[in-house]
Amino acid sequence: MLPSVSRDRTNLAELQTQTKITFVSDNPPLSAESPTPPESNTDGGGAHSDGSGSNVSPSTDTKQTKAIKFPYRGLLIVGVLAGAAMAYARWYVAHLDYQNANMIQILAMAVVALFCLVAFHRMARSRGQRFLVPMISLGLIGASVAAFEFQGFSGEMWPQYSWRFGSDARGRWQESPLDETQAAPTDRGPETFALADSPQFLGPNRTGVVSERLFAVPTNNSDTQVLWDQPIGDGWSSFAVHQDRAVTLEQREQWECVTCYRIADGELLWIDRHEARHENPLGGVGPRSTPAISDGKVYAMGAMGLLRVLDLQTGERIWTKDFLTEAQWSAEEFLSAAPWGHASSPLVLKESNMVVVSFGGPVDPASIDDQGMTPTSKSLIALDSNTGDVKWKAGRDQFAYASPMLLTLADQPQLVSVNEKTITGHAPASGETLWSVPWPGSTSTNANCASVIPIGGDRFVIGKGYGGGSGVFQVNRSKSDEMTTEAIWTSNRVLKTKFNHTCVRDQIGYGLSNGTLQAADLRTGKPLWSQSRRERFGQGQVVLIDDVLVAQSEPGDVVFAAADADEYRELGRLEALQSKTWNIPTVAGRHLLVRNDRQAICYLLPARQMDSPQNEPPSQD
Repeated sequence: MLPSVSRDRTNLAELQTQTKITFVSDNPPLSAESPTPPESNTDGGGAHSDGSGSNVSPSTDTKQTKAIKFPYRGLLIVGVLAGAAMAYARWYVAHLDYQNANMIQILAMAVVALFCLVAFHRMARSRGQRFLVPMISLGLIGASVAAFEFQGFSGEMWPQYSWRFGSDARGRWQESPLDETQAAPTDRGPETFALADSPQFLGPNRTGVVSERLFAVPTNNSDTQVLWDQPIGDGWSSFAVHQDRAVTLEQREQWECVTCYRIADGELLWIDRHEARHENPLGGVGPRSTPAISDGKVYAMGAMGLLRVLDLQTGERIWTKDFLTEAQWSAEEFLSAAPWGHASSPLVLKESNMVVVSFGGPVDPASIDDQGMTPTSKSLIALDSNTGDVKWKAGRDQFAYASPMLLTLADQPQLVSVNEKTITGHAPASGETLWSVPWPGSTSTNANCASVIPIGGDRFVIGKGYGGGSGVFQVNRSKSDEMTTEAIWTSNRVLKTKFNHTCVRDQIGYGLSNGTLQAADLRTGKPLWSQSRRERFGQGQVVLIDDVLVAQSEPGDVVFAAADADEYRELGRLEALQSKTWNIPTVAGRHLLVRNDRQAICYLLPARQMDSPQNEPPSQD
């Protein structure tokens, strides 16, 4: 019997040795001289049973448990910190600027995702699968790239994607102008001619306000007639409308184009191509300004600085001016100083035969004074509207993305320019600087985009995004004929108009403040009402047609709202464009034209019933 017992103990030792080798591959096996571990230990000092008859070292079990345990405590800490950051961004920073709030939220989500990725990688590596997480990550990234297309960022820095295999109108625009043998419609009904022109940036008065509303407010799409809905090239330009023609700027591959469409059916009447392409990861592709129509000519400013003057009927060039060449500015210097390109819409002064546009120029650091001004930059340039000859250059501040405006202040007509760091007034005849007021910004970062808007008397309102806000300024004339400015009020919590402008009616200002439609008393700077967060339009646009606000939401819908000082009231909504829209809607009588960087729609709105005869097509000039 003794030999049998000895043989059983030997088998037991071999089994324990094999068990240890199986579970702890980085420990050496028991040698023949090693003592046989006890079969049990009740005080926790030795091996313990795993329930299968084998004994496992406690140190081995601890190592194995730590290797596969997810770091829940670390995730909890990181999650709490990220959640606090996101809450702070959403409920506090968002009130100041949604762009900054979104950037904080994206960063917080990225930190949590990175923590989880590293934790899973360490778990997989401890099991000998060091390439598992990297391969899965690369596979997911590849699948995402194959399935989705990056569409840039919203106006609030939120990344946007589209389904790569969905329908996309890009590149399917009309290639050639209409054949001359195809006659224009003979029926001069309300759909073939605009009952009122909208010949320039921000409408007929260049204020974003039209005094007379010729249309009844539609409640939904069924109340309107879609005259055309078709693809269009990239760009953030709007339409300028004169009678039966609608003109805009668009990018078609490597060509920056001025295009003219027939308002009745969207047929391309003519196109002028210029080989240039402006592209920015944040700002997108294509031109940014809106053409102006005056005396049968079209004035169009390209994103890379080419001003073209064309015949409205034929599209033939009359003259051009290259601002980069005129300013002795290389393309690299220009894009470094102004990464979003030229966005100034031409201002035509018919009585003086001039066209005025923001200009700019290279900055010599040695010439900058203590106020940040430099004689090497020019804020504005005035050209002869018939020949393109330079009449004057004025201002010492770098240009911004706002457009010059003609206002009468202190009983004197003057050009008002919003520049990189200042707002300046200039004599139209000579460009002489009459006054200057600080308006901080940077053309390469927190840019000034909105133009000044007159509000009556000698006052104007100016707004800014990027956490800026609005202010009302008054221009006064002293007894010695000197011009001075006075800030009536400024506030970083009201009318933070980033891409849009304040529309004024009865001293009430309406605008998209940090993406939310808001009304404010311009006499005091006090907000009257704001949309709820669920209803906000994002960084879209808004114009005022008599008593109705026409708001273009950034996602694409067009909303009609009451211009009411008491509360926000939505009157109707059109499901219009299907992607990011920064373009200003154009209202010309009963025609509503909207577009973005891929689609254009022309609506004929229902007629408004009025006592006086109306809705008659205008006579042709």
